[in-house]
Amino acid sequence: MTVKLRRSLMSGAGIVVAVGSLALAGSPAASAADAPASSASKAGTRGAAEPVYTLGFSNRPNSIDSEFRYDGIVTAPKGVGIKSIYYSYSGNGIANVQAREVSRGRGGMGEEYEIVSTKTVDGQDKITFTLRGDFGPGGTGCPTTAYPVRVEINLADGTKQVVTPTMDMRWFDRCDGAGKEGGRPVVRLPWDNAWGSPDGNSQDGWGYIADNGKVPGNKFIIDASNPRYGSGLPCDITDTVYYQWVRSDGTPSRLTPTPQPLNVTPHGNDRSKKIEFTQETDFTQDGPGYYKLLAWPQAKSLKGQACQASWDYNKMSDAFQVGSVFYGEADEVDSPMMSATAIGAAGAAAALAGGGVWLARRRRGAQAG
Repeated sequence: MTVKLRRSLMSGAGIVVAVGSLALAGSPAASAADAPASSASKAGTRGAAEPVYTLGFSNRPNSIDSEFRYDGIVTAPKGVGIKSIYYSYSGNGIANVQAREVSRGRGGMGEEYEIVSTKTVDGQDKITFTLRGDFGPGGTGCPTTAYPVRVEINLADGTKQVVTPTMDMRWFDRCDGAGKEGGRPVVRLPWDNAWGSPDGNSQDGWGYIADNGKVPGNKFIIDASNPRYGSGLPCDITDTVYYQWVRSDGTPSRLTPTPQPLNVTPHGNDRSKKIEFTQETDFTQDGPGYYKLLAWPQAKSLKGQACQASWDYNKMSDAFQVGSVFYGEADEVDSPMMSATAIGAAGAAAALAGGGVWLARRRRGAQAG
């Protein structure tokens, strides 16, 4: 396992482009990405020739969390497995950190990947995997900075598949003078056991394998923080977060046909306040598939000033992905929401539907959260 650098970064929206394939993400201008989360519709079934398909990713990191999460499917010749996976720790497009394979369902905390399932389709293997690790490019841009991240999937026959997501990291700062983008609230990405989860792992609500479709309580955490908390500036209060479970193409789960509000305690740079789903989460009525947990933090002003910093829960492109679940055959029931398109700088608010990206975190040992 690589040495963890204890934390400080930036964020924004995540984008993904797969080299030689499709792992997508669109810009806010893409109508499918900005369709209301309650009415997203499936696109056509993906082509069998796509080397890498991105199911989900931690798309909108922030400077007080510096980890990444990535869930995908790689195509390989029948019987040829994954030999190794490397990724770019520094966000410079160079894959210089190896993630080691660990046993299925382990849900660990290091630079690791798990093989969720392997299925043979038309003479080729579709290998579904979940990948996690530290990510530490640094940076001080306000309010966001974009970083390219290279992920190399080396197959046992010597060939290589590559995904190159671009992560826009949101700087956890008031960002005074940055207009609407300055000081927007974020949703944390839990790491290690920093949130004090009862099972000893605060991050195992990502890439959870539920073979029977059911997830026990205390696996999923939603923690929203506001960088302007206590400042008296506009948009300094976050006391509501909307959340929703959707498939990889954005289709809502029956559990949450529309985004659901959660009341949260306003706070800033700490991890002491959280929403934890204590009840069992049951996807059996929806059926097998890949499910992602999305969240939209809201903002308002303590002193009544005008505020436009909330993330729009009617837009998929405004969501933070903060968890994921594998239940059965993900690649048969999920398909991308849109095809790969050119992504401009303003398109950083990429849709979670079918795209992949990274998230960041650098934990500083002395920080409160």
